[in-house]
Amino acid sequence: MHTAAAPLIRALSRRDLIGILVNTMIASGMMAAPAKVFALAQGWSFAVLGVSALLIAPLILSFAELGSRFSGTGGPYLYARAALPGAMAFSVGWLLWISQAFATATLANLLVTYLAGFVPALSSGLPRAAVLIALGVTVTAIALRGIRQSAMTSNVFAVLKLGFVVGFIVAGVAFIQPGHLEVRTPPPGPVTFAQAILIYIYAYLGFERTGVLAGEARDPKADVPVALLVSLAVATLAYALVLLVCVGVLDDPTATDRPLAEVGRQLFGEVGAAVISAGAILVILGTVLVATVAMGRLLLALAEAGQVPAVLGTVHRRWRTPHPALLISGALAFGFALISDLLTALTFSTATRVLCYILCCLALWRLSRRPDAPTPQFRLPARGVVALVSAAIFTVVLVVGATKEVPALAGVLAVGLGLFALTRWRARVRAPAPV
Repeated sequence: MHTAAAPLIRALSRRDLIGILVNTMIASGMMAAPAKVFALAQGWSFAVLGVSALLIAPLILSFAELGSRFSGTGGPYLYARAALPGAMAFSVGWLLWISQAFATATLANLLVTYLAGFVPALSSGLPRAAVLIALGVTVTAIALRGIRQSAMTSNVFAVLKLGFVVGFIVAGVAFIQPGHLEVRTPPPGPVTFAQAILIYIYAYLGFERTGVLAGEARDPKADVPVALLVSLAVATLAYALVLLVCVGVLDDPTATDRPLAEVGRQLFGEVGAAVISAGAILVILGTVLVATVAMGRLLLALAEAGQVPAVLGTVHRRWRTPHPALLISGALAFGFALISDLLTALTFSTATRVLCYILCCLALWRLSRRPDAPTPQFRLPARGVVALVSAAIFTVVLVVGATKEVPALAGVLAVGLGLFALTRWRARVRAPAPV
């Protein structure tokens, strides 16, 4: 028997939340960024990373305060619902759910690309489809069985990821050639520098997932801010050291779209490349699992607020997971993976997520001006100013980096608002007449 009355379980510790964010932020973006950024900025790549971290920090600090105000499921949607009009808050939850689906599709396709390095037949046709379907069934099954199982699996992947990154750095740092790190070119132009920054900005995205899962955390108001700040520091250090090894070892980091694997090949031959590729597969798998788990919770939060059909808020009585929401989310994400290409899914996911971040910053600004707003446990100095500055920064990011995605984004938003209107209309029709 299933029932919507079954509550979620508060089983996530601070360590679990940090593990979830490590899985999110140490992902495919970190592995591709060295080659892509170096192609644009050459010796100024480290400056690009530094500026990217400085730009993302106010946004993550804003989310740290928001996360310390709320203890329910939904993260950005919950924040927007507390401070913004109903349709605008719905847009945050809806677009973030769609962006998670496209992000998962991107990662699933990237996983197939790495697997095809071992078995070329998996790159297309029925073998590719079989891998994607098997991946979708496996991670959705783990997500369905409970948050404890999902957290334990996530922690295993987080440990493996960190071990992979540390092993890569330790193996490569002794082979760094100091001459490769010299800055021999003039600074890139403003547009080129901005394009390079966007690559690292993408690598950081997804940090909001810890807030989405706050309804299953033991002490979310205290633990979500800590998880965000620790993960920001860990991710930035990992990005910097991986960039150092790639630029310091490779004669031409731009010659490949898999710079880490190329470092392994150059130092240890084909065995080294294979080991790095296997590590990349682990990195991607951990992120896919976390994204799948978070997607279902977003739909649950929307259903609990009466903004999508109530059946999506049903929680399994035994597993204590939102099983209809997880099944629909998994089907959407891996369905996208089957029909979309890597670049299309990536750019659309980034655009939708950045728009949600902007709206959340506006929500923090409004909450900072309301005396009746939930009290934060993490107090960000000048929170209103920081929120508005972050909103302005990421508005520029959206305009510069995602102009082509605006029509598709508007179409997806129109579909969501249509569902929102239909759900509200059906609720009014079914409401008992006043006596």
